[in-house]
Amino acid sequence: MSESKSVGTVIIGGGIGGVALAYYLAELGEGDILVVEGRELASGCTGGSMGGVRQQFSTPNEVELALRGLNFWQTFEETFDYPCTYHRDGYLMLTGRQEIYDKLGAAAEVQRAGGAPNVEMVLAADLQRIAPWLNPEGLIGGCWTPDDGRVNPTDGVYGLAAAARKLGVKFRQNTYISKIEKAKGGWTLQTDEPIKARRVIIAGGLGSPELVRPFGLDLPITPMMVHYGFTTPVISDQPLPMTIDLDSGFCVEREQDAAVVTILASSSPETYGVDDMLMEFAEAAAVRAPIFTEVSIRTTISAAADATGGDGHPFIGEIEPGLWTMTGFDGHGTMQGPAIAKFTANLMSGIADPVLDPATFEPRRHLGETQEWLRASRK
Repeated sequence: MSESKSVGTVIIGGGIGGVALAYYLAELGEGDILVVEGRELASGCTGGSMGGVRQQFSTPNEVELALRGLNFWQTFEETFDYPCTYHRDGYLMLTGRQEIYDKLGAAAEVQRAGGAPNVEMVLAADLQRIAPWLNPEGLIGGCWTPDDGRVNPTDGVYGLAAAARKLGVKFRQNTYISKIEKAKGGWTLQTDEPIKARRVIIAGGLGSPELVRPFGLDLPITPMMVHYGFTTPVISDQPLPMTIDLDSGFCVEREQDAAVVTILASSSPETYGVDDMLMEFAEAAAVRAPIFTEVSIRTTISAAADATGGDGHPFIGEIEPGLWTMTGFDGHGTMQGPAIAKFTANLMSGIADPVLDPATFEPRRHLGETQEWLRASRK
């Protein structure tokens, strides 16, 4: 690309959010859109995601985004004519503490008020109806949302990219943007071969803070390592919802005829690695689901999620004329990224949202305490 050529819109970041934004902008009639990715599409937080899609949140804004995301994934194959199976396995959040159970009940009311279907509070005695392999000893109960599920987010990115290409969107992979500088008529993106753009949207996940910092914006987005183990076949003849014990962080999810296992924690020591996770998981499984102490681990992966501080909401909006940001998904990019992208595309096009207030996500807003407590990790 010649340095003198100016692109209309450049989106930095080829994860689920950036690719979805390109598609939705093109769908609204925008032309001359380029998506730039430092490595390959879906190679960042999206590629390391477990692919969970849930409506179990505790604030109206997060529930609204989650429900839009749920609809997106449930209808993906029909909408995009691309294979990306939605596995309706359900989500089961568990606890043995009365205060957490009460908070789950209050969150369930928020979900129902927001239009979420099939939200059920379940006492310990009834849990094996949902997960027969589960040991309910020590639990009070949990919240069960059978319409929730999981997808392969990489398939989603490829499907969105194919749809975006049909609308004229172009993609450049293995192109790292080191800096964004103001230029006549727009912006210059510093890379091996500088790119000039009239408008830029930063959707770079963990790379976003570095790019926005020169503009006086310090985004509290930091990497949070998550370690996963993939088991040999286990309870393939029984239902296996995404199951999270909020007391221990014990987490299991179906993966074909086997499972993905992990310990979910909001923070861990820097030295905490996959072996530590597997040891901790074995201890938790011995109590919560002994069947998982009998399986072998075929392989493991470690991936960084984008932990978002402040109030926990994403950062969406214009930080300088012609320079936007759409980032900070707090590890929820798979389930909420496409919905956030559509909201952002509409915002950029002057289309008002009937529910969500853009001020909630304004990048330079005052950051108070986290509003969303129902993160999928131990409390």
